[in-house]
Amino acid sequence: MTRSLRKALLLWLLLPAGLAVATFLPLAYHLIHQPAMEAFDQALADAGLALVPHLEVIGGEPRFVFPAAAEQVLRTDRVDEVYFLVLGPNERFVAGDIGLPHASPNDNAESDGEERLNFDSHFRGHPIRVSTLRRTIAGETFLFVTAETTRKRDRLRVDLTFALALPLIFFAGATGLTIWFGIRHALLPVEDIRAALKRMGHRALQPLDAASAPTEIRPLVDEFNLVLDRLEQAAAAQQRFVANAAHQLRTPLAGVRTQLELLQRENDANVREARCAQCISAIERLGHLVNQMLVLLSAEPSGRHAGLAAPIDVPELIRERSPEWIRLAEAHHIDLGFELQAAAVSGDKLLLGEAIANLVINAIHYTPAKGEVTIRCRQQGDDVLIDVEDNGPGIPADARERVFERFFRLPGTTGQGSGLGLAIVREIARGFGGEVCALAPSDGQGARLQVRLPAIPSSP
Repeated sequence: MTRSLRKALLLWLLLPAGLAVATFLPLAYHLIHQPAMEAFDQALADAGLALVPHLEVIGGEPRFVFPAAAEQVLRTDRVDEVYFLVLGPNERFVAGDIGLPHASPNDNAESDGEERLNFDSHFRGHPIRVSTLRRTIAGETFLFVTAETTRKRDRLRVDLTFALALPLIFFAGATGLTIWFGIRHALLPVEDIRAALKRMGHRALQPLDAASAPTEIRPLVDEFNLVLDRLEQAAAAQQRFVANAAHQLRTPLAGVRTQLELLQRENDANVREARCAQCISAIERLGHLVNQMLVLLSAEPSGRHAGLAAPIDVPELIRERSPEWIRLAEAHHIDLGFELQAAAVSGDKLLLGEAIANLVINAIHYTPAKGEVTIRCRQQGDDVLIDVEDNGPGIPADARERVFERFFRLPGTTGQGSGLGLAIVREIARGFGGEVCALAPSDGQGARLQVRLPAIPSSP
């Protein structure tokens, strides 16, 4: 599901405004509508009170004297129709509009005190608001009922709703637009970053301007610049690798081609056999170089082997790979020794085997006949140390760092190495979270290469 930062910000900012509007509208409506309705009810009740003075009881008979002019004043209303009714004891009709709904204040619904009652009803097909007033005159109880249609009240409700809703709707719309444009303006730096990335070429990675970025996304820009820097370094290393690899591959290929061209013109069987042997040797070197390049690419810490991590028994791994090294050492008349102690690491067993094999094979190749090569492993604190030591010509102190560079070979070296063996060891060691270094040999002669890897924590 695609997430939008702009939509999320808009939602979270509009939510409080929407809740405020939803809360304020009914509250404001109630605070204004209720007093207005009470004022209408009070005016209706006052009209009922105005009827009381016109009722007299003469000889036990009620007599309601209501001049026509007074009745006209009572019934005059520009909006609503007004009705009245006067009832004597036992609800006997005295005057007014026959059939007008009425109720006794004793019913206690919306009763104001003990003598007045307000309620809604219908009369002559129209909704009305009724006010009933009870009065005792000459010892007899009379009801004075006044009523009016609800047009004013309905119109007030509509006008009040529009009067409150329209400004709030305008406010909500203006707030929404303000928040929208505010968010859009606030996110412009993000758009600028996107545009800068779009303009950036893959061969010209330029760091983003972190100083102009907002404080909240400046750490993100800084981290992105670090990623760009690592990518640029990786791209540069890859270009160097490709250039060096092309050079290293071109030389044996050119040699093989030259030998084959000479072989076409050669008639001497012995010479032809010698040239074929040279071609085979050159192809073997080329195959070794290609294999080393593939191992180096696999050893680069790109996360491709993260799922292959497993506990590795280092002495057992060395024992598994030792037969091939023993045969190679016997062919070169080298005394190959082992000093193995318990040690375990976590990682890719195949890559660690390749790293140790490169150290051992290098030592065997560069050690003169009847020399010695010793493989050691042990655990020291939280680290596992793997040493390969020989008594050959050694590595000069000023070259102990450079020997781990790709395709670097010591001046005067006559071996047939590819210059990738120690570079592979370094990449594999770094992939395990460790490091490799060239140390001074224990007896002062030869070379000593040591791989230091994190040990598997021992169980408590």
